[in-house]
Amino acid sequence: MRSKTPLALMEQLVMVLVFALAAALCIQAFAASDRISGTAAARDRAVQLAQSAAEIMKSRGGDLVQAQSAAMERLGGQLSQGVWYVLYDRDWNEVSDGSAEAVYRLEAQPDSNAEQPKADIRVSMEDGKTLIALPVVWQEVGGDA
Repeated sequence: MRSKTPLALMEQLVMVLVFALAAALCIQAFAASDRISGTAAARDRAVQLAQSAAEIMKSRGGDLVQAQSAAMERLGGQLSQGVWYVLYDRDWNEVSDGSAEAVYRLEAQPDSNAEQPKADIRVSMEDGKTLIALPVVWQEVGGDA
């Protein structure tokens, strides 16, 4: 009579291989979801900063220089050739210009040729990928009411 031990061992080996394959697929799914979650969190933070910058600039009325100065005062950063920008690290902490830690860049490019005060606010990653682009137009409100 033949022993059934080799058949049982082969069956267990197949079950272990199936389990290993399922585990590998689960690990890939978890890694992909973590990457997607990180991208979504970065985009949410970028939207929040862009909206804050837009509201600060709009609160200063029609003067683009004064609007940029107000945004710089509240959110930090610096001016370079008429463009206000702030650099951030991976944890969205402000870093200095030229820092190797800079991952995100918030910038506001004014359009001085427009009839109304206008600026394009953009948050991008170090690789140039834009997380959000927000065009902002506002009106100067007169003091007489």
